[in-house]
Amino acid sequence: MSPELDHLEAMPDSMFAETTGEADVATQCRKQRECLFKGSLLQTMHQGFYDEHFMKYPVLHISLSKCKGASFGTFIRALCDTLATVAQKWVVEIELSGTAINSRARRPFKQLESDLELYQRSRSMPASQMADYTDLAQSLFQSLSMFVAQQFGKYLLLIDEYDIPFITIRLATWSNGEKKAAREVMKLLFQLMVKDNKYLLKGLLFGVFEIPLTEMGSGANGIRDICMVPAEENDILGGVLMAAHPHSGCGMDALTDAFWFNAHEVEQMLKNSTEWYVRIAEHMPLILQVIKTWYNGYYIGRFSGKYNPWSV
Repeated sequence: MSPELDHLEAMPDSMFAETTGEADVATQCRKQRECLFKGSLLQTMHQGFYDEHFMKYPVLHISLSKCKGASFGTFIRALCDTLATVAQKWVVEIELSGTAINSRARRPFKQLESDLELYQRSRSMPASQMADYTDLAQSLFQSLSMFVAQQFGKYLLLIDEYDIPFITIRLATWSNGEKKAAREVMKLLFQLMVKDNKYLLKGLLFGVFEIPLTEMGSGANGIRDICMVPAEENDILGGVLMAAHPHSGCGMDALTDAFWFNAHEVEQMLKNSTEWYVRIAEHMPLILQVIKTWYNGYYIGRFSGKYNPWSV
């Protein structure tokens, strides 16, 4: 249900040795996630904030990467597939964990099950008939959103590749009417997700291409952009700053400088690795120079010198 799940599953069991035994699922889950933050700047420099917010909020993680289609009908089906998959994971998790649904969450949970049943029936229909189910995507998200909030409280919303549906619509060879209808579906969905979402605590959207806010309608009015091009070109906040340690600035500066690794963090990771690979210490300057040559140079907001965590 959260974006780090694949990473957790890939981590060796030895890291979680203390979680075995009779510990309940919630305790094991917490200990596993604590491994991800152990010794991090967030934990060591902001202990109070870490203790106050760590694992306090549910996370809705939605990837729109598969929201494509050769026709308007297949596009709507792909969008419904995406939201139904997320919703189904929550339903299955609730059932497997034996979690008791509280009185406030029962009604939205029933609505969510009803929406999933309607989705399953729609799967047997030709794609051309999916044009009659354009409101199913909104209904799936709305019932899931209400259930999660009523059961667990306000949530964090992570939307990966939010730009894919809009790019698909723009490049499609559909009729003008179908394109207009598809844009309206996405505008209403983003309005539910962001603007009119009283259950939303914080939201974060990721995408490769910058989509004009007009594409998403009024639902995107409150979105702040964090671009990965030099600040002289995007002119978001002014002059370029070198990524620092500890993370510098406040407000948007503090947020954008917290993404990815800076040079000090990469060097610290290498030093930590010498516990297992002693020869790293012998060639530290050379290794750092090679890493800088290969991977340094990204911009985030108005900070330069950032390293992609997946690369280093």
